[in-house]
Amino acid sequence: MNITSNAEKKVELCLKQLVRTGKVPGIQYVVVGPEGIRYEACFGVMDVLSGRPVTPETTFMASSVTKTLTAAAILQLHDRQLLDINNSLSSYYSEQPFGDEVLIVQLLNQSSGVPNPMPLRWLHLVSNHDGFDEDDALQRVLARHAALRFKPGTRYAYSNLSYWLLGKVIERVSGVEYEKYMREHIFDRLGMSRESIAFVIPDKDHHACGHLKKWSAMGVLMPLMTDKDIYDKPASGRRRFKAVYMNGPAYGGMVGTARAFSLFLHDQLTKNTVLFSDAAKALYFSHQTDASGQAMETTLGWHLGSAGGIKFYGKPGGGPGYQSNIRIYPDKKIATVWLANETAVSESTIHALTNKFDSCFL
Repeated sequence: MNITSNAEKKVELCLKQLVRTGKVPGIQYVVVGPEGIRYEACFGVMDVLSGRPVTPETTFMASSVTKTLTAAAILQLHDRQLLDINNSLSSYYSEQPFGDEVLIVQLLNQSSGVPNPMPLRWLHLVSNHDGFDEDDALQRVLARHAALRFKPGTRYAYSNLSYWLLGKVIERVSGVEYEKYMREHIFDRLGMSRESIAFVIPDKDHHACGHLKKWSAMGVLMPLMTDKDIYDKPASGRRRFKAVYMNGPAYGGMVGTARAFSLFLHDQLTKNTVLFSDAAKALYFSHQTDASGQAMETTLGWHLGSAGGIKFYGKPGGGPGYQSNIRIYPDKKIATVWLANETAVSESTIHALTNKFDSCFL
């Protein structure tokens, strides 16, 4: 029996069932190895109203998957000796209320104590983007959440705001806007085209509409916690989102295809990444501990986990309209990425789906 084709048949059935049973309107899934893409699939629709099918060129909001690439940019700047991750946040970005206590490395490994207010209102319509002031939006959030939750370094606690701040560090150190730095030093080096990944929607005709099941618990609660103007005409029992951007691009603003993210994963699977030195790559994947020496399930940009006893580095993403995940299985020398246009905010749900998909290839 051909093991590869058997795995493909299994995952295809799984993905088709996910769409057929209405769990997601549409999905892209890619498996990559050191030689390149091993498997690629697209199922379902970009928009339940139009019924247009998802293709490899369809873009999705990647949400928190963005954080892993933001971390790569910070490690790259550290590698170039333009910043030191062991220095304080205030050394590079003083317009924040946390003083000198927080270190860059603690922002990266999510032990900074920086608050994590619910980001459901940290969105703005694409139609309002030209007049949007990101710095003002960040300062308003910082003013409302000016106290650290705990002494930095003492424990793990996830924070979107910590990575929004890392985006500002990238700008101050590089002298260019975060989006420009990511294009020139990350995307272009990896061969990720402007049509396949960006911080703005490259082509609205190839962008998946975000969805939310109307009569689910989240479908009832989320409209109460978000601005009403982000919703479009509902269809097929789902709320539909208008095109929106995250207020802070560095914590969740990437818009892309699974194929584009697979280029990043492929680069990290290879012995020598094009992004930084071997020493910086070792730092990027280094298992982190808190101040007492207790292991945290994180590196400097990745979460650590296992699927069927097989170790992985990963980063799920979820929010209004979308969900996603990326993983690298170093012992198996494969990586996976999927993007879908259905709201999810539960990491456990996203991980369970990923375990189901990826088990076909492990």
